[in-house]
Amino acid sequence: MSTTSIKSQITKHIKSSMGSEKPRLNNWYVGITNNLDRRKAEHNKKTLDIKFWKTFDAKTMKDANVIEAYFNTKGTINQSYKGGAIKTSKYVYVFKKPISKPQGLNGAFTNRNLISQLFEQ
Repeated sequence: MSTTSIKSQITKHIKSSMGSEKPRLNNWYVGITNNLDRRKAEHNKKTLDIKFWKTFDAKTMKDANVIEAYFNTKGTINQSYKGGAIKTSKYVYVFKKPISKPQGLNGAFTNRNLISQLFEQ
């Protein structure tokens, strides 16, 4: 799959996940890795509730970097980090980071979030 095709697929994935033709990208993360399972576990450890995870094989680290940098300029929350990838980092992944502490109408309240809102502020 070409870099253009992967960019298009990621954009479609975000639009369909958000139900919008012009979704905000500020809660989305596009990264690269050489090990998808390890990287997802690392992100899960930090966010606890990854939404809309999708992966793509860019075939080369160079192409993966091009895709990551493209979405970074579009407003995703990841930072392109030159030198952070290794030669085998050819996989591109995308996911939506959940809102950690919904406040007001900023997100759906779960029992845990409601208790946090009432007692932990």
